[in-house]
Amino acid sequence: MNDEIKLLHTLLLKLGVTFTLAVVLFGVYYFMSRKRAKKVPGYFSATYMVTLSLYVLLILNESELIWFVDLWETAYLWTKFSAYLGTAFYLLKAADLLLLEDYLIAKKGVQIPELLRLLLIISGLAALALVLLRTVMGINVIALVAIPTAATAVIGFALQDTLKRFFAGLMLGKLIRVGDWVCVAGKTGCVLKIDLGHVTILTSNADQMMIPNNIVVQQDILNHSKPTTRHARTTLVDAAYGVPPMQVQATLVEAAKAVPGVLPDPQPEAFVAAFKDSSIQYRVKFWGQEYARMQDLEGQVLAYVWYAFQRRGIEMPYPQRTIHMAHALADTSLQASNRERMLNALRQIEFLSILSPEELAILAQESTLQLYLPGEVIVREGDAGTEFFLILDGHANVRQEKDDVGVTVATLGPMQCFGEMALLTGEPRSATIVAQTRIEVLVISKAILARPLMANPVLAERIGSIMAERKAQTVAHQEQSAHRAERPPDLAEQSASLGSRIRKFFGLTTG
Repeated sequence: MNDEIKLLHTLLLKLGVTFTLAVVLFGVYYFMSRKRAKKVPGYFSATYMVTLSLYVLLILNESELIWFVDLWETAYLWTKFSAYLGTAFYLLKAADLLLLEDYLIAKKGVQIPELLRLLLIISGLAALALVLLRTVMGINVIALVAIPTAATAVIGFALQDTLKRFFAGLMLGKLIRVGDWVCVAGKTGCVLKIDLGHVTILTSNADQMMIPNNIVVQQDILNHSKPTTRHARTTLVDAAYGVPPMQVQATLVEAAKAVPGVLPDPQPEAFVAAFKDSSIQYRVKFWGQEYARMQDLEGQVLAYVWYAFQRRGIEMPYPQRTIHMAHALADTSLQASNRERMLNALRQIEFLSILSPEELAILAQESTLQLYLPGEVIVREGDAGTEFFLILDGHANVRQEKDDVGVTVATLGPMQCFGEMALLTGEPRSATIVAQTRIEVLVISKAILARPLMANPVLAERIGSIMAERKAQTVAHQEQSAHRAERPPDLAEQSASLGSRIRKFFGLTTG
């Protein structure tokens, strides 16, 4: 009875150790696969189950308690050989994951082709199989290696294309990797897989293409992902001869920098490319992080350039075969609607409320509408300016420099304005205004406001009073929020000071 208990204890111990080691090996592989966001292959799970079953069968065969499991010698040896070979496969895969993929590739950045890793595993299995055949099966492996010369020649000739593709795949592993964007055989796409015989790429049109490895190595390969994923793009833009080239180049650079996805370093560049019959052609160069997005990014840059040209009155010439008469065109319904919309908006501006209806109507007719796209700078802190902006649609961020870092301090929405002090006194911009969304603004310049002020100089004093009162309310609100009690500023003194600055800026006399 004691002997049976000892035998049962030994059997359970062997099964426990076997299952523990199996779980540890599979756990390591499963953990590394999840870490790399990969699925566990079906063949791997199948090999795991078969190997584990073989070990259980061997343990049961060696136990005297399990009398119904009794393998004959040849079956026992082949079962043992297969179980050891399965274990070797798991150990080689674990070494591949821990040493090659996790350490050398991921941490050290060493580029090891997939095919080379596969070849190492196959070579390791082949070497261990020979050792196991000798030690477990007692087979003379030297006799197996001595294959007749004629058979070797026949097999080599039959597999020559396969062997060419295989060794070409090893060479390709040093040139391209899975995930790279490449141009090969006249096709551009992302490398999906490099296997024993083919390179599979997914084109920008979502078409899958497979190219034999030996064909790929004979082609010129353009890798857009090396040495870095950063990529440059150049596009051409035409502008009229009447605009100075330096002004156009600055506009192009500013528009490209505002596009989300365009890298600030290296910053965009613009050059004169050619003098054409009816225009000057410019080359705009900008950088993006991913090649896959460059085509969309180019479209965005061109869209931003169009809006920037419209705001600054830069014409994009095109071939014309019609005669344009120099007479004024009749107002369209859209123009009339825009003027009415602008007039209603101007009526809500506090310091313009003192103007007569006729003066407001003239102001609305001479003011302009401008569109800005997300990320574009409308005004920049510290710059000189003589324009006032009223937001009709969209939102903008107010940013100020604090410790050399731009910080968003407020967000402006429809019917909010900025730039009134620059318009009235010419003082530098106190903040940078950046479009948060697509934004439409009404713009009033100094030249437009000068007409009613020249006709009625008293308006300068009244505008100064309104602005001084508004500024005093803002200061009082800030002090109340900060729980400070200071002497309120002299409103009359501030009104006189602002009125004097407005008159001086617009060149008005006091008489």
